[in-house]
Amino acid sequence: VLQMTPRELRSMRGKDVSMVFQEPLTALNPSLSIGRQLTDVIRAHRSVSAREARSIAVRALTEVGIREPEKRLSAYPYEFSGGMRQRVLIAAAFAAEPRLIVADEPTTALDVTVQAQILRLIAQLQRDHGTAILFVTHDLGVVAKISQKVSVLYAGKVVEEAETARLFAAPQHAYTRALIAATPR
Repeated sequence: VLQMTPRELRSMRGKDVSMVFQEPLTALNPSLSIGRQLTDVIRAHRSVSAREARSIAVRALTEVGIREPEKRLSAYPYEFSGGMRQRVLIAAAFAAEPRLIVADEPTTALDVTVQAQILRLIAQLQRDHGTAILFVTHDLGVVAKISQKVSVLYAGKVVEEAETARLFAAPQHAYTRALIAATPR
């Protein structure tokens, strides 16, 4: 990836690798409808007509639990709650049919009930689509629930890597031990 040209990177983004951003309010364009944003993503990364893109967008919103998806396509981001906006970002990421989704703190701004719903949703979509998820978070409670393997970064470098159960049972690095000790019980 580091050796790719800008053109090669652009062709990989969305199609092979997609992203779920931390803050959906800033990731979504407030002046464009949800439908426009979803269909733009779909058409940018899949060879489909406008009608097919709309159908895929409706299906994607249905998959993430948005009620009345046809109607909600004409809504704007401000008309959605934080959890619903995050669901829209998740729908956009999966609708492009990537092999990998990078989820950057996708539950940070959500209350614990909605956070649990989003985590279950991502796990279900991952199983249904067979997509790999790289979950970036500082919340070790989330890590313990959802991950199979963990890499701990300190100052931008990986300082420890292990299967999740092993990492929590016997952390090797001082920073990992400090993170675990700081996690509320």
